[in-house]
Amino acid sequence: MKRKTFLKKGLLGAGLFAGGYSAFSQDKTANNFSLEEIKEFVFAAHRDYDKVKEIITAKPLILNCANQSQKGDFETAMGGASHMGRRDIADLLVERGARLDIFNHCFLGHLDLVKSMIKAYPHYLTSYGPHGFTLLHHAKAGKHEDFAKWLIDQGLTESHFKDVFK
Repeated sequence: MKRKTFLKKGLLGAGLFAGGYSAFSQDKTANNFSLEEIKEFVFAAHRDYDKVKEIITAKPLILNCANQSQKGDFETAMGGASHMGRRDIADLLVERGARLDIFNHCFLGHLDLVKSMIKAYPHYLTSYGPHGFTLLHHAKAGKHEDFAKWLIDQGLTESHFKDVFK
């Protein structure tokens, strides 16, 4: 038997006997968070420290889940805390292991890192995060006025791209 055929048959056989973890399982959502759970967590991260702490304590694996509020508009709890200027919630999420993107780094004040990312990938300057908020918005939300001025000097004048997700 050829190696490729052996591997295909072996994977197929393993999949059929793996039960709930199989790629052939009927219920692919049994081990996932519901959309409502994710939405509740991400929305809480915009405004409610105690609710975020309660949810993350009960469901630690929800930490990096993303909500899609409209087509293509993905947002994590960290993204919500960042664009709303909620440093207390962002710190809690980072403490628990939240993944960070360029917008979160900008909000948190990791400005040398953000500058180096923009230098390496210039299109980041005009990219957008959740709901169309730009790096300029995140710099202002984090109260980094000097960095906001630097972004403007680099050519970023928009805080929000309103028509991104239409």
